[in-house]
Amino acid sequence: MRRQTVLRLLMLLWCVAPEATRAEGEIQVGAPRCQPSQGCETAEAQAPAQHWVDTSYAYVTSRTDSLAVWLDSFFGTVTSDMESADSVLRLRTEYEWNEEDGEDYKVRLRGKVDLPRLDERLSLVFSEEGEEREEVIPNSAGNDDDVGLQFRVRERSRSRLWFTVGTNSSLDFKSSVRYRYIQPIGDDWRVQYTQRFHFKEGDGFGTTTRGDLDYLISRDRIVRWTNQVEYGEETNGAEWGTRLSYQLRLSEKDALSYFGAVAGETDPENLTQSYALGVRYRRNFLRPWIFFEIEPSYAWRRESVEESRSSLWLLTLRLEFLEERYNRRGHDEANRQTVD
Repeated sequence: MRRQTVLRLLMLLWCVAPEATRAEGEIQVGAPRCQPSQGCETAEAQAPAQHWVDTSYAYVTSRTDSLAVWLDSFFGTVTSDMESADSVLRLRTEYEWNEEDGEDYKVRLRGKVDLPRLDERLSLVFSEEGEEREEVIPNSAGNDDDVGLQFRVRERSRSRLWFTVGTNSSLDFKSSVRYRYIQPIGDDWRVQYTQRFHFKEGDGFGTTTRGDLDYLISRDRIVRWTNQVEYGEETNGAEWGTRLSYQLRLSEKDALSYFGAVAGETDPENLTQSYALGVRYRRNFLRPWIFFEIEPSYAWRRESVEESRSSLWLLTLRLEFLEERYNRRGHDEANRQTVD
């Protein structure tokens, strides 16, 4: 019965994809961006009226908000893509190497395509299992690619609520409800809270709680402390992770992030599985839609209490092709003088 449900969902996705392509006629991978200096109208000028798009950035009212949104957009976080005012697609090729497992290659497609002809709050989403977990714990994403439909249930100036239903490359049915709240504290601090309840065929129900605390050091430097706990029917008790990062906007074309991360679990015993230190450098080059990343790191790991902890070097190289109709970083840059 579940397999039939999944097949029906896939048929629905097959039907709505051409509709999305027609509705988003402006979105073409590799299409050059129109610049005002070339005599072209900006997206704001072309749009006669904006509704929820305006509120998508209404909470960028402090200096911390402004820089955090720019960095999240530049590094391409999952939440940044989810909250984008327009469709965003990222095609990533990755090369991974570590001292234990050797080399590995991956090709990832992530992002969302809005479906305004069906419903302005409906999007077709592509992701990889565990991507948000990887933002806290390095090299922890799964191998399954997910595809689904995302519906924006509620949007307020500082809170969002989404419902998603989909499947993965193994044809497992998945669904989730996700809530996010953001609260600036003065000009230099910002708190984010995210709660996600999810179901996956074969794994059952689970929940993930995440909190982010941002502190603005200067106009182009920010410190972020992220904590995440996941608990479910198939987890090893509470699986937790914490990450401290120091992020710098070097220019409008490159940024840098130094990070330290710790991860563990509580069942069958309290175990700190890994410690990691690393740096991530990302640069836009050749074209506005091409990005290159290099991420070296060093980790100390063990899988059980009986094992001794091993140390190893890791290296990740990424080449990304991005398509987004509405450039959030350009939007933010236009308002930097206002919030500074």
